[in-house]
Amino acid sequence: MMGKKGQGAIEYLLILAAVLIVVAGAVYYVTRTGGFPTMSFTATVGSDNNITLTVGGPSGTIKDGDWEYRGKTAAGTILGSWTAGSGELSEGASVILTALKDYVDAGQLGVGDKVQIRHKPSGHVYDVPIAQG
Repeated sequence: MMGKKGQGAIEYLLILAAVLIVVAGAVYYVTRTGGFPTMSFTATVGSDNNITLTVGGPSGTIKDGDWEYRGKTAAGTILGSWTAGSGELSEGASVILTALKDYVDAGQLGVGDKVQIRHKPSGHVYDVPIAQG
């Protein structure tokens, strides 16, 4: 009888070890994807029809190469595909979104519409209303 009890205990320990490995893998997967920075933005269209994106607070940074942008009308129409952003986005930084100028020139994008900023590592999209500059 003693041998069978010992074998059952070993089986339970192996099952417990397998469960711990699966849980550790799940925790690793969830934590490595990370979140997105808590940031605010303002977008303004200037007299030259360029849209300037300015980064507000409260905190966070998006590294150069980790973001992209596109336009979106008030009616929800997406203008163009995602365009790679250049420069680091951190509090106080301003970037001109040159790929959107043609849409502003054509009257397709302007005050009341939006700029979408996508944080590539997380996939989070920030909707930023466009104001007069």
